[in-house]
Amino acid sequence: MRQDKFNKVIPTWENGKWTETTFTELEDYRSFLKSCFKEPGKYNFGKTSKLFNEQAELFTKKGAYCFETYRSKAFIDYWDFEKKKSTQGCIFKEGETTWYLTRDYYFWINFLKIYDKVKKRFDFPIVLDVQYHMALYEELAEAHDKHCSITKKRQIASSYFHMAKIINRIWFDEGAIVKIGASLKDYINLSGSWKFLEEYKAFLNSHTAWYRPMNPSKVLEWQQKIEVVKNGRKKDVGLKSMITGMSFEQSATKGVGGPCNLFFYEEGGIAPTADKTYEYIRPAMKSGEITTGLFIIAGSVGELKDCEPLKQMTLHPVNNDVYPVETNLIDHKGTEGLSGLFIPEQWGMAPYIDEYGNSLVEDALKALEETFIKYKKTLTPEQYQLRVSQNPRNIKEAFDYREEAIFPLGLIEYQKRQIEDRAYPFELIDLTEDLQTGAIKAKRTNKAPISTFPIKLNEEDKEGSLVVWERPDENAKWGTYIASIDPVSEGKTVTSESLTSIYVYKSPTHVKRYTDEGEENFIEGDRIVAAWCGRYDDINDTHNKLRLIIEWYNAWTLVENNISLFIRYMIKEKKQKFLIPKNQMVFLKEAQSNKTVYQEYGWKNTGTLFKSHLLSYLIEWIKEVVEEEIDDEGIVKKKFHGIRRIPDIMAMKEMEAYKHGLNVDRLVSLAALISFIKVRESSIQRTTRVENEVSQNLDNSENLYKLKSNPFRNIGTNKSSKWNKNVRSPFKRIGK
Repeated sequence: MRQDKFNKVIPTWENGKWTETTFTELEDYRSFLKSCFKEPGKYNFGKTSKLFNEQAELFTKKGAYCFETYRSKAFIDYWDFEKKKSTQGCIFKEGETTWYLTRDYYFWINFLKIYDKVKKRFDFPIVLDVQYHMALYEELAEAHDKHCSITKKRQIASSYFHMAKIINRIWFDEGAIVKIGASLKDYINLSGSWKFLEEYKAFLNSHTAWYRPMNPSKVLEWQQKIEVVKNGRKKDVGLKSMITGMSFEQSATKGVGGPCNLFFYEEGGIAPTADKTYEYIRPAMKSGEITTGLFIIAGSVGELKDCEPLKQMTLHPVNNDVYPVETNLIDHKGTEGLSGLFIPEQWGMAPYIDEYGNSLVEDALKALEETFIKYKKTLTPEQYQLRVSQNPRNIKEAFDYREEAIFPLGLIEYQKRQIEDRAYPFELIDLTEDLQTGAIKAKRTNKAPISTFPIKLNEEDKEGSLVVWERPDENAKWGTYIASIDPVSEGKTVTSESLTSIYVYKSPTHVKRYTDEGEENFIEGDRIVAAWCGRYDDINDTHNKLRLIIEWYNAWTLVENNISLFIRYMIKEKKQKFLIPKNQMVFLKEAQSNKTVYQEYGWKNTGTLFKSHLLSYLIEWIKEVVEEEIDDEGIVKKKFHGIRRIPDIMAMKEMEAYKHGLNVDRLVSLAALISFIKVRESSIQRTTRVENEVSQNLDNSENLYKLKSNPFRNIGTNKSSKWNKNVRSPFKRIGK
């Protein structure tokens, strides 16, 4: 909104009289909206709320809105005043309570009919705090130059409301450009939301003074104008506002070009490419630094693979330029945080609504708890979770995995949020080799890593990028870094989803530090420090990439050898010292596997080795408690699990989606790595690093640069652990 030209005059009802409230400063208007914004169950609608839809009640009783003589002053005054309320909204006051009905909401509940499934006929929407709340959220977003993400339960008339919002723009705004999008055309054509527009148009043109012809007037394309002849010349007359519908079956960006004042993404919970559409449409909603349009995505959660964009916008509103709401509906624990708008089942849930339209939230929650207990007894875990996701009480229930999972989904979801909130800084690195000296050089790149799972067969670029959370320590002893590879058998292909995957792991290190306070000893935790997943058109380029990563980290490397090409490549290059021989893979002996495999290097993924043995090690590794935060009374306040050692969001996605038979290249390499480490660790002595932080060694500034350790690396440590050790960031070397 343009703050320098802001002026809003809102009709205001109080004590039986209509006056006006004027806002000339945008910040004052924003503050007013925030003061009105609460949540369903807390709006305290009372007798005054019966006036919210007074015009609809008039039409229902008498069959018309206005009985004044056509085009008389009283007739014109009536329709002008209703137009003002339908374009500026209106304020109602009762005692100390103030309600603001946005233009869209007032227009909808008074001048547009919807099909009532209970009454089995067309009727006006009843006043409900949940729909009022949604309308107010969208007004807040627009006033703050933000966009809207709405994850909702089913059956709150969201499509009806948003089509009312759209037709309000084309009915009253000059030159407005409105677009409706969906992943499938059926969601927005005459079998979808467009039929609501047709119903609205017919009612408005028949029963109001606001007659609006459309030309063209076809499905997915309207413009408010009519052709007239004046002085023998044809001329288009009207507001010239437009509505265009588009679907994204073929392309996420088809039809999104050109200016746009309002974009509504229908069925946002079944929209796998909505994030791409959003990014392409956003420039059309700006003029320089001025926001000129509003993007709204709304929907109930469908298949998890199709709702990831909605999930990201809901859980990470600030990162996505979505208006954030403070909520305690993140999960069943009442965790507080910011989200896009989430509308749970307990808001506006019939019959737990009072006569004024207030949600009886506590009563609804009790009823839901009883219902879900019954579901749990009678449904399979998959059916139960699907049922809950369609009637969610919190955001976690909406997006929870629907199948019985072997990985701890709660830990995975938490770690995903940590990664997405940028708790793990990283670099994207391109490695090259000096052909004369053999030195490996690392430089930053803008090439993105692969971020889709599973990758599309026809994906043009499968090269990905090396993600580095910590660069190699040049002074690290042999064995500090261990890598694990799941290779591929060929280069360019459109018949296989398989990718090469490599993880680099840094072993735990005993740190002995000397400070002014004396000697301090602690274990610096193990973690994944680098990952690459991808493939090149030329298999030799893939092998070369793997070799450079291994040599850069000086990593002892575990290789899955169902495909032995990479092992043969390393032997040819005389680099077999980096390969872990089979006789060192104790986890194979423990699993009684690979007895008849005679290759010297690598392990073979045969039988149920991965499913029955390797995955178990990985699951236990991510579940184990590695840190505890304890208060002064010795009570554990927080536990930190092993999953925090994996900063790779794509590993989280594979764990979340895992089921037997799914192609999970990252999990194969990661599970083998952890199995090797866990079985081996009891017999391996940890390396020791000495750090000298005694102040006298820093008196001479030249000595500062002779230290092997960074004297500032321990800023922000936490002494509250029961192990009395520092909580250290495992990714301290970024950018060195």
